[in-house]
Amino acid sequence: MKRSPAELQAEIRRLQSERELLLRRLAKLEEDFSRSNQEVFAMNEALVAANRQLKELDRMKDAFLSMITHELRTPLTVISGIAEMLEAEVYGPLTEEQAERVQQISEQAARLHHLVNDLLDLSKLEAGMMSLHREPLDPRSLAEAAIWQLAAVAEQAGVELINRVGPYLPEVDCDGQRIEQVLTNLLSNAVKFTPRGGRVIISAQAQPGELVFSVTDTGCGIAPEQLGRIFDKFVQLHPDKNGRSKGTGLGLTIVKHLVELHGGQVSVSSEVGLGTTFSFTLPLCRGST
Repeated sequence: MKRSPAELQAEIRRLQSERELLLRRLAKLEEDFSRSNQEVFAMNEALVAANRQLKELDRMKDAFLSMITHELRTPLTVISGIAEMLEAEVYGPLTEEQAERVQQISEQAARLHHLVNDLLDLSKLEAGMMSLHREPLDPRSLAEAAIWQLAAVAEQAGVELINRVGPYLPEVDCDGQRIEQVLTNLLSNAVKFTPRGGRVIISAQAQPGELVFSVTDTGCGIAPEQLGRIFDKFVQLHPDKNGRSKGTGLGLTIVKHLVELHGGQVSVSSEVGLGTTFSFTLPLCRGST
């Protein structure tokens, strides 16, 4: 159907109007997009600045912790030494009450020593400054050394320590002092949260290329929602459980760092009311099967 000139002119005006509307909308979108880009850029700059500031604050915090822990070592050594001499009655006999107070001083000084050592170890680990002295070692000997360190504590707590690490396992490639520290921390935690009459079992199993250590207790267990933060710094999941549960909250963090420094992995499984198992892997020595 042929259109008249008037109809064509009207159609042209309509199309021109729509084009102008579309151009205005496009200009508005471009303006909004430009503003959004500017806002995103500004937010990104602010985020970069905040990250930079957080890194600097973290560095300052680490430097402060390192300095303060070094400074604490000397007076703590003096306090512990004097307390030991007082307990040995080097300066004369003590009354029953005096002996009790001196024992409290010794216990608290030892606790502070432990905290200082943990802070120093963690600072070195996080700064990548801890070196390992690796050598082929027998897994059962490592377990026996850790159990020996915790034997008196476990006996006082009424908890049985059981070594089920076999005598003929392949040797592991590790720093013996640091792996004893890992095992001691795990055993200590297990004893803390195991009621009197309970058991803590250390075992090991060889797998292709690695050995898996496990520390299992019959304690109170850990709630599922807490497992995700079990290796975080200064986390104490049961701070009021009993008198044995006091600690620095750094033990498991150090365990994770030390195991990963060896090239291994650490894991945990638990059921409330039934107990917990911590496991970690270590590489076998070359040629071990």
